[in-house]
Amino acid sequence: MTNAIFSSLYTFFDAVFLAFLVNLPIQFIITIAQWLVMARFIAPEDVSFCDAIRCLLLTYISAFILSLIIWLLWPLSPDLVLYRNRISIPAVIGELIAIPFWLKHYGYLK
Repeated sequence: MTNAIFSSLYTFFDAVFLAFLVNLPIQFIITIAQWLVMARFIAPEDVSFCDAIRCLLLTYISAFILSLIIWLLWPLSPDLVLYRNRISIPAVIGELIAIPFWLKHYGYLK
């Protein structure tokens, strides 16, 4: 029983660490792109700078949590998590879900 608990905890923390290392560059690049889109193209006049930063942080955190859940529940072969060993598919899926949600919540998308 104890061995199974430690094994599952090891698997969980291994996935968290791996997801963090692999997702970090992708999510950082997407966050910069999101900031540029928010500031240049879809910036409403009534959104403050603090709200924009809050939107970016919440998007980053929720995308990481979503990608971690996808990493842990990945139904396909573990070799298919990465696209050509460069792009984390769970990170991209997490960002595609989180970005529109938080942009709509903060008034960037009507």
